Amino acid sequence: MTREATLDAIRGCLADSLALAPADITPQSRLIDDLGADSLDFVDIIFSLERKFGIKLKSAELDSLLSADFDPSRLVDNAYIPRADIDRLAEWLPAMRSADLDRVSPRELFGYITAESLVLLVERKLATASPR
Repeated sequence: MTREATLDAIRGCLADSLALAPADITPQSRLIDDLGADSLDFVDIIFSLERKFGIKLKSAELDSLLSADFDPSRLVDNAYIPRADIDRLAEWLPAMRSADLDRVSPRELFGYITAESLVLLVERKLATASPR
């Protein structure tokens, strides 16, 4: 599957979940800030993508992100996600490139999820999925 085909399928899932026109969704569209998604929408979007692509997107890091499960005792200065965790997440959150990676709060992290982030997640899972 090409990247453009993956993006088109993701646009369709996002449009259905968020009641938007697919043409209004770009790779850089931030799910919360630009498209108005909330935490329940994230769950719906993940299930929709799993059905569409026949893959399982749930993972330890995605589960942590979706549930905002960051141990307060691990936060730097009681406010920021440790840099090691940010570095692990940054590979599929390209919008974070413009952030101060040492000062990202759990709440801010959600703002970096874009349509492109979902493309990267799906591509990674499709590449590691065993053939049926």
